[in-house]
Order: sequence, then C-alpha cells, then structure tokens
Amino acid sequence: MKFFSRNKEPSDPAIIIKNCLKFLLNRITDELDGDGYHWNKPWGVKRFESIVLAKFILDYTFERIIEDQLSDDEKIGYYDLSNSSFSNIFNDEFSEVGMNYEDMQEEIEKKVEAYITARREHRRPPECWFKIYMLMTGSKSREELEEEVKKKTAGLELMRTNENFAPMVSQYESKIKILKDQAGAFELAEMMFPHMFRSTRQKLIRINLKKIKALSKKLAKKDKKK
Repeated sequence: MKFFSRNKEPSDPAIIIKNCLKFLLNRITDELDGDGYHWNKPWGVKRFESIVLAKFILDYTFERIIEDQLSDDEKIGYYDLSNSSFSNIFNDEFSEVGMNYEDMQEEIEKKVEAYITARREHRRPPECWFKIYMLMTGSKSREELEEEVKKKTAGLELMRTNENFAPMVSQYESKIKILKDQAGAFELAEMMFPHMFRSTRQKLIRINLKKIKALSKKLAKKDKKK
C-alpha cells in the first residue's frame, strides 16, 4: 500500500477541456450575476453569454499556450474536443427551454469572433477587457456613462434651486447612482478577465499535447477515407 502516493491531476485533453469549460461557465455566471455589475438581464441570458465567453477564453488561452508548439493540422484534435464539449454542455443547459447548439451555432461563432477581434485590436489591458465586457453586456463605454453622470449631476443642481422641479430630484438622484454603479462595473470587469484567463491557463497547461496530436492524425485519416 502506497501511503505517500500523490493523486495526479488528469492530463487527458477531453477531461481537462470539459472540466475547464464547466468551471468557466459557473465562475463567469456567478461573477456577472453579482450586484456590482448592475446587468439587469434574466439569469438565462447571463448563462448564455457566460458559456459563449467561456468558449472564447478556453480557445484563446489554448492558442497562447501552444503557440509554435502545434501546427494548424495538429490543433484539429483540440478543437474537435472543445467544440464537442461545448455543444454537449450547451445542450444540457438550454435544451429544456428549446435552445440547442445547432440552431445557435452561427450566433455563437459570431460572438466568439467578435471577442477575438476585440482582443486583437485592443491589445493593451484594460481596453481589451472593457471592449469585450461591452460586447457581452451591451453596456455603454465607461467614458459615455461618466459623461452622462456629469450632465445629470449638473441638471440636478439646477433642479435643487427651483422648487418646481423638487419632485424630480429623487428620481434624478436614483438615475445618477445607477449610472455611477454601471461605470464602476468596469473596474470589476478589469479584475475578472485576467483572473479567468490565469485560471484557465493553470488548467490547460496540463494538457497532454501528444494525445492532441494523435487525435488530430486520427481525425485527418477519417477525413481522407470519406
């Protein structure tokens, strides 16, 4: 009996990819469902956006990890596993509400491509994180929100000097608070994205690339036989 044997983390690509997707989906959903983001959307919408973002983070991180280690042909195995895991998790999540991966595939791919473009065009953090956050939530930019705060604050000061506008003061104060909170959510996004990428990297770094290569060769042979 080996009292001091270690439980090694699995290096099997299929297991790691599936577990990483699930991890990201749940962590992103929990994060974006927090009050600090003031993202007033139904939970199902947040769940959908979270799983799409999880797919982007997973694939983008993998590309950074294996840069110059695998050719495009040798990556086929990874993307076969990634797409398969994603479609299975997606259908498990949304089949009960009549959504399936096949019907949503085009929209999902467009969203992922938009995130890739945003990351490529806005390379310097936090601008890249802000852009992805805006694409995902439909939020205005932080600058736009802060400008609205300035305008409404100026209007509020005028209202306070005129009794005729007194009933509108509390309403304006509420609007200003919401705008400030929405602008403040960008600080949370700035912390969230790097954390998600780091966590994903820590999980994917254990992937057995030899198995990825072997799977890629196997898939290539199947394609040739067709």
